[in-house]
Amino acid sequence: MAAQLNKYDYKLATGGTDNHLILWDLRPQGLTGSKIEYICDEVAITVNKNSIHGDTSALSPGGVRIGTCALTSRGFKEKDFEDVADFLHKCVLLAAEVQSTSGKALKAFKEGVHAHTGLKALREDVEKFARSFNMFGFDTAGL
Repeated sequence: MAAQLNKYDYKLATGGTDNHLILWDLRPQGLTGSKIEYICDEVAITVNKNSIHGDTSALSPGGVRIGTCALTSRGFKEKDFEDVADFLHKCVLLAAEVQSTSGKALKAFKEGVHAHTGLKALREDVEKFARSFNMFGFDTAGL
């Protein structure tokens, strides 16, 4: 996934990954970890906002932490992680569009996310993709 994020010229604070964690610096895109975490939550992707070296406030972290353990346990392969990176890229594009109209305040941003026409379609795409993988203890056949 790190290579795919690099394809979009995103800055990874970890420089890549030798383990299951990626720390993604969103400051070059003019976004915060809080905003990407919120949009990802709304489209059924779990990431955690995370401070990045050089942040001036822990209340407004500049990045997100992405863990891949849960995905590998569901059987994701390299191509699947590329698809996840593409979904994350779409989240960034959506966040940038929303922020351009709502401004930088998180409260207004959250309201703008729900008004964006692309949110529902992206969530449906993510959920359809996720249903194609088994999840221990959860039957996806009926969804």
